[in-house]
Amino acid sequence: MHDFKKILGLFLFTLLVVLPAQTIVINEIHYSPSSSQGSDTDYEFIEIYNFGGSSVNIGDYYFSGISYTFPSGTTLAAGAYLVAARESDNYSGSVEWSSGVLTNGGETIILYDSSGNIVDQVAFDNASPWPTPPDNDGPSLELKDASTDNNVGSNWTYSYHMGGTPGYANQSIQLTGSAGWRVLSLPLQSKTYDNLLSGIWTQGFTGADQTSGTPNVYTYNGSAWTSISNQSDIPTAGTGFLIYVFSDDNNDGSAEGFPKTMTLSGSEHAATVSVTTAESTWNFLGNPFTHTIDADKLSLGGSGSGTNDKYETVVYVWDNTSGTFKSYDASTDSGTLTGGLIEPFQGFFIQSKTGGTQFDFKSSAKAISSGTFYKMDAPPQIIIEASSGSFTDAVILNLIQSSDLVSNGAFKLKPVDDRDRMLMALYNDSNPMEIMNISLSEPIFRIPFDAFMVDHNWIMNPGQVALNWQLNNIPENLSIQLIDHESEDVINLKEVGSVSFNNQNVLLPEFDQNNIGPIPRYRSPRFELMVIPKILLNTESTPKQFRLFPAFPNPFNGSTTIEFELENGGFIKMDVYNINGQMVDSIINERFPAGRHSVRWNGNHIPSGIYFCQLKSGLTIKINKLVLIK
Repeated sequence: MHDFKKILGLFLFTLLVVLPAQTIVINEIHYSPSSSQGSDTDYEFIEIYNFGGSSVNIGDYYFSGISYTFPSGTTLAAGAYLVAARESDNYSGSVEWSSGVLTNGGETIILYDSSGNIVDQVAFDNASPWPTPPDNDGPSLELKDASTDNNVGSNWTYSYHMGGTPGYANQSIQLTGSAGWRVLSLPLQSKTYDNLLSGIWTQGFTGADQTSGTPNVYTYNGSAWTSISNQSDIPTAGTGFLIYVFSDDNNDGSAEGFPKTMTLSGSEHAATVSVTTAESTWNFLGNPFTHTIDADKLSLGGSGSGTNDKYETVVYVWDNTSGTFKSYDASTDSGTLTGGLIEPFQGFFIQSKTGGTQFDFKSSAKAISSGTFYKMDAPPQIIIEASSGSFTDAVILNLIQSSDLVSNGAFKLKPVDDRDRMLMALYNDSNPMEIMNISLSEPIFRIPFDAFMVDHNWIMNPGQVALNWQLNNIPENLSIQLIDHESEDVINLKEVGSVSFNNQNVLLPEFDQNNIGPIPRYRSPRFELMVIPKILLNTESTPKQFRLFPAFPNPFNGSTTIEFELENGGFIKMDVYNINGQMVDSIINERFPAGRHSVRWNGNHIPSGIYFCQLKSGLTIKINKLVLIK
C-alpha cells in the first residue's frame, strides 16, 4: 500500500509537470451587430486569444453552437488573436464558420480541443451584470483581462468601436492607413496625452520623445492651431486634438508602419459633459464617451431644446485616408460621414451661432438602440462625384420643402494637410459647400459648382476630370440640367449618367492654412446645376431676346437675385456701379449658354445706397437700379 501511494504521487506529479497551463481563451464576442454596421448575423464573430508565452497547437479544436473546426496543424502564436466569423469577407484574416448563428439573448459558447475536452466556455448574457451595449448598439463584448474568469459577466466590458476590435487588442483604438494627421479625443477620466500617445513618436513640447522640432500635437483656439505645451497635461473633457502620426515610432530610421494599436482602459467621463466654446466661430470638440455618439441626438440647430440649439446642424470629422473632412447635416440626415456617427477617441468640428458658448454632451447622445429621435423623410437629392485617376470628391444637393429648411448645409472645409487631391464644391453665393440645402419654393434654381485637381502646393492643375451623379427621389415634374460654361454644353442629368471634361487652367489662390474654414475660391465656377419644373422648361430654356429682369428683392438687405435672358450663348459681363459711376463689384465675366439665368449678388461689403447693375453682351447693354438698405 505504501508503494502504491508513492507510485500514485509520482504519477500525479508527472501530470502537473507535463500538462501546460491553458492559455487559449474566448476573448471577444460580437453577437448582435448594430444595423448601422450591416446584417445582424453577417457581422457576428468570436475571437480567441493566446495570452501565454508560447505557441499552442489548436488543430482540430472546435466550437459548440456554431460549426467550425480548426484545420489540423493550426497554431496560435503567443499574444496572437484568431477570429472565427459568420462571413469571413467582413473581417480581414478571419476564418468562416459553416453554419449556425449567435443568439442575441445570450448563450453558452464552448471551445473544445481535438479530444473533446473543454478548453474554454463562456455563458454570456445580454443583461446585467453583463455589459448591455453589445446587444445591437454596435460594440462587441470584450474581456478586460485574459487571465481572469471569462465566465463572469463583470470581467467583461464593451468595445470602444462600432464593430469591436476583431484581431487586435481589446480596449484599444487602431490607427490604419499611412503617416498623416489624425483628429482624436480622450474619453477617459484623468488620462493624459502621454497615457494615449506614449507608444508613438511625439515632438516639439515638454514631455515629448523629442522636445525640439516642429510640434506634432495641436489644439484649436477658435482662430488658429496651437501646440500643446506638455505631454503630461490632461485634455479638457469633450474637446479634440490634432496629431501627426509618424510611421516611425522611435525615430530610429526604421518605420514600424501601420496599423498602430493604442491600448488604454479606464472610466469614461460622466454625463453631462459641458464644454466652453467661442460663439460665432469654429469649435474643436471630441466625443467624451467610450460609446459612439450620434449627431442626430446632439440636439443641434433647433432640433431639440437646450444650449446645443445655438450651434449649426453640421458636424465635421477629418478622414486621413481620403484627405478630406467628412460632414453630416443632422437637419437633412445626409452627408459623407455615414449616419453622423462619431466614435470614441474621435474629435470633430462644429460651428457655433450667436450665444453658442457652452456645448453639452448628454447621455442621450449615445448611439444606443433604445433611443428614439426624429428624422425627416429623405428629401429629393442629387449626389455628384468628381474623379481623376484614384482621386475623388463628392457633393450633395438636397431639395427641401421650405417649411423643413433648417440648415443651408455643410461648408467644404480646407483639408488639414498638403497633398494632391480632387476638390469639388457647390456654391451658395460665394460660399463653397459640400452639402447644400435649397428650398423648393422658388420656380427655378441655378447652383454653381466646380471640380478640379490641385497638387500639394494647392495649385490647380490641368487634367481630365470625370463627373457622375446619382439622383434620389427626384420628382418626375423636375428637369435637372448641367451647364458647362466653358464648352456651352447643356446635359440632362436624367438622361445621361456621366460626363468628362478637361481643365486647362493653372491657378494658385491666396488663403490662410492655419485656421479652419471653407476652401479658397479659385475662379468663377465652371459648371451650374439648373433645377426647372417641366411646365416652365420650354419658355425658360428658349428665350427670344436679350433681357435683364428687375432684381428681387429690391430694395434689399444683404443680397438679391438678378435674372437675365440670352437669345444666343456668348460672353457676358455684369458689373455694379455706384451713383458716381465707379465700379464697386464685378459679378460675371464669362461665357454663358442661351437661356434664362440667375445670380445671387451679396452687397454686404459695400455701404447702403443706390447702385446700378450693368449687363453687357456684345455691343448690347442693359441697366437696372439696385437699392441696398442695411
